[in-house]
Amino acid sequence: MILQGIDLLMDLIMKSKYIVSLTGAGISTSAGIPDFRGPNGLYSRTDIPSDRLFDIDYFKSNPSLFYNHFAELAELFDKAVPTNGHLFLKKLETLGKLKTIITQNIDGLHKKAGNSNIIELHGNFEKYYCIECNNEVLSDDPQYKIIAKAMKNKRIPKCRKCGGIMKPNVVFFGEYVRDLEKALTEIQKADLMITMGTSLTVYPASTLPSYLPDGSKLVIINEMETPFDSKAKVVLHEDIEKVVDKLKLI
Repeated sequence: MILQGIDLLMDLIMKSKYIVSLTGAGISTSAGIPDFRGPNGLYSRTDIPSDRLFDIDYFKSNPSLFYNHFAELAELFDKAVPTNGHLFLKKLETLGKLKTIITQNIDGLHKKAGNSNIIELHGNFEKYYCIECNNEVLSDDPQYKIIAKAMKNKRIPKCRKCGGIMKPNVVFFGEYVRDLEKALTEIQKADLMITMGTSLTVYPASTLPSYLPDGSKLVIINEMETPFDSKAKVVLHEDIEKVVDKLKLI
């Protein structure tokens, strides 16, 4: 019998020993977090200069743009709960199958779901640092709550040591992504890579599937086509929640 679609995906999962997953915005949209590049995302808005919102040079000269418009999204991150897609990956980790999640997202939902080995290419909101003196404030520091509150109130948080501008530990345009070498090392160990909710068009994450070793399998779960569809063993152009429901692992 020739296995296809969901059945083939389940077969690949059961036979795998080292799964690595690459996730993008599509895994979090059902949690109420819009895709930045989607029709309702920040980059689609015409009422703000969205091309400057995450530009590091512009942030350094005019941080008010970021803090004025990112407050609402920060609130969404706080309230959001993991989707079934996130919980599916947690289940794969519990089964000993999934070894690493590489994510383009900054919403922290993989950690909320309980996954332990997460590479956040674009950073997160667990830390702020001063762009002048590099003073760091971690989430367990009392000062963190003051900074987070200022951001939610659309105020520019200032460094308690030098008065400089505090910036969240999120990668802006003009900055290097985080832990790329670590991500490549994990991919080169994988016998199965599952991409979920990513168009595989944003560099450098878009190149990561090409580093899979010979003989390893690629699975793509994304509603729209991707440049790697022809190279994947399984391609599911479906809603992630529906795919996970069919797999019946959670």
